[in-house]
Amino acid sequence: ITAKPTMKMTYSPPLSWTWNEPGKAVGGQSLTEASAQNRINSDIEFAVIKAVESYGYSTSGVSVRNAVAPLDIPLQAGADCTVVGNGVREDTAVTKKCALGSGPTSAAPLLSTSSTLSVTSPIALAQSNWDNIATKVWMALTNDAGVKFYGLIEVQA
Repeated sequence: ITAKPTMKMTYSPPLSWTWNEPGKAVGGQSLTEASAQNRINSDIEFAVIKAVESYGYSTSGVSVRNAVAPLDIPLQAGADCTVVGNGVREDTAVTKKCALGSGPTSAAPLLSTSSTLSVTSPIALAQSNWDNIATKVWMALTNDAGVKFYGLIEVQA
């Protein structure tokens, strides 16, 4: 039982959690690092609050901190990598990063990162409750924010 779980996730960021220098952001990317961070914070907080609320718990006093940082990355246009380091968009997320200046984007290596969320609740809940909440957070971030996860969100009490 804990009131301060940590949730660990491995994912590819959605477009809105990425940014590029002014005038070069495309396809749903945030225009600045600050706007990308604001989007990350609001997406995650909304997902956690919505998940806690869905189980009938009060969200009063619930706080969420995250260690997710926005990714500064130009997006690759077309089906071939032309610039090393460009991100490859698949649906709503940036899932690959060009490692070579040539070749198909489908062959580019996976772009994934791991990060944590820390939740503080005025009410201590069992591990199973936090696991269920983490599943709902996973669903909300997948469906509403466009995050591409690799595995479920792991809860550490």
